[in-house]
Amino acid sequence: MTVEMEINYEKCVGCKECVKACSFGVIEWLDDMPVVVNPKSCKFCLECEKKCPVNAITHKEK
Repeated sequence: MTVEMEINYEKCVGCKECVKACSFGVIEWLDDMPVVVNPKSCKFCLECEKKCPVNAITHKEK
């Protein structure tokens, strides 16, 4: 299964909860924003999506 993660930067408030929630190193904080740096490591656990207070993260199976 391949997963595609998307961050909506218009919604993102920069709380870093997604970075803290990701145990697999998929999201890192770079240049004052969360960035998907290692998408192939995503295990589709949805923790980053669940922790985002403004629903700025979505996942899709490809």
